[in-house]
Amino acid sequence: MKRSLLIALSLLAVVVPIATARVVSLGESTKGFLPASPCPGKNMEGTDEDIPCVSPYQVTGYQDTAESTKEDPYLIRRSGKITAFTVKLGKVTSGEPTAQKEFFDGRFDAPAAVQISIVRPGKKRSRRNDHRVVAQSGIFPVDDYFGSSPTFVLDKPLNVKRGTIVALTIPTWAPVLATRQPRSEFWRSSRPKGKCGTSEKNAPNSVKERKDLSTWGCSYRGERLLYTASYVPENRTTKPLAPSEAATSRSRPRIEGTQARELGSLGGFPAPAR
Repeated sequence: MKRSLLIALSLLAVVVPIATARVVSLGESTKGFLPASPCPGKNMEGTDEDIPCVSPYQVTGYQDTAESTKEDPYLIRRSGKITAFTVKLGKVTSGEPTAQKEFFDGRFDAPAAVQISIVRPGKKRSRRNDHRVVAQSGIFPVDDYFGSSPTFVLDKPLNVKRGTIVALTIPTWAPVLATRQPRSEFWRSSRPKGKCGTSEKNAPNSVKERKDLSTWGCSYRGERLLYTASYVPENRTTKPLAPSEAATSRSRPRIEGTQARELGSLGGFPAPAR
């Protein structure tokens, strides 16, 4: 008898499915893909509409608004963990002194690299532009991945609290920016107001490290930072029914078929989640 019971329990252990974590891709477009970087650029001969190769550099930032995504695409709405992130890199020219890679390396240091930063914005309206870096991943060089979309798995997932934001830090430079996007799209950066940079003058190094608190004063419209983050929300806690509630639940009449579905849609019984 004991042997039969053990065999039955072992079979039960085999067939019971194991619960898996829900993974959410923050920043994912409903179109199924992010826009492309303009790199290596395009020479529109005979026009003034050349498309230059551009790259964010020495900055921490996050996309505040983007089409085809939910509002506040990188905001953490429930505490959880960041387990990985993906960047979409433009393809840059290299191998010559005047090539794009050599240009960016010489101006902003090498190698091209990225990391994830978790920032906490100010809660009061008067402090909404203040951001503190509360956690960071390691730094990942991307020189070997130009023209592709590598995913970097974190050796140690980052704990994230509700109300924080998943930002991207570029310690040197990385072609992870799409230009010529709708004006409604913009990203916020850690640069101070009045020092946002121009095509003629570079902005100061504004990379933020853990525990740094600063006022983010520069936003860039018509551009999209090209990254997503793999986020695992914490399981929602539930409470067992009180004895009185359990008794009420057992005393409900059983309703079958079409009538049950109709009552559900009218609120007689909880309707299925949609």
